[in-house]
Amino acid sequence: MQRVDLVGAKVKLAITLILALAVLCQNACGPAGLKPEPQNGIIGKWRSADGSYDVEFLPNGNCSARYRLQGREVGGPCKYSVDEDTITIRYYGPDDHPAGGEPSASATWQYSLSGDVLNVSIQGNSLALQRIH
Repeated sequence: MQRVDLVGAKVKLAITLILALAVLCQNACGPAGLKPEPQNGIIGKWRSADGSYDVEFLPNGNCSARYRLQGREVGGPCKYSVDEDTITIRYYGPDDHPAGGEPSASATWQYSLSGDVLNVSIQGNSLALQRIH
C-alpha cells in the first residue's frame, strides 16, 4: 500500500513540475507574434558634458530638467512620455507651478540611445547626455 502511495506522489510531483515549466515557458516566450513591451531605457539621470544641462526621467512619467545659463538655473519639474524615437516633455511655464495643475507647455525631442549616451535633437540643436551613475 505504501508503494502505491509513493508512486502516486511521484506522478503528482512530475505533473506539477511539467505544468510549472509550461507556465514559465508561456510567460517567457509569450504568444506567437507578440513582442514583449520594450523597457524604457531613458529612465535615470542624465547630464551634458559641460554640466550645463541635467535631466532625470522617473519610471512614473515625471521628470526634472535644469539648465544653467549665464550663472542662472532655469527649469524644474516636468512630465514626459516616450515613443519609438521621440520624447515629449510637458513642463510648467514661467508663471505656472506644479501645485497649480498640469504642465502648460511642451517640447518634443527626437532621441537615440546608445549605451549610456542619450542623444537628443531639439529644433535642429543636438545634445549628447551622459548617464549619471
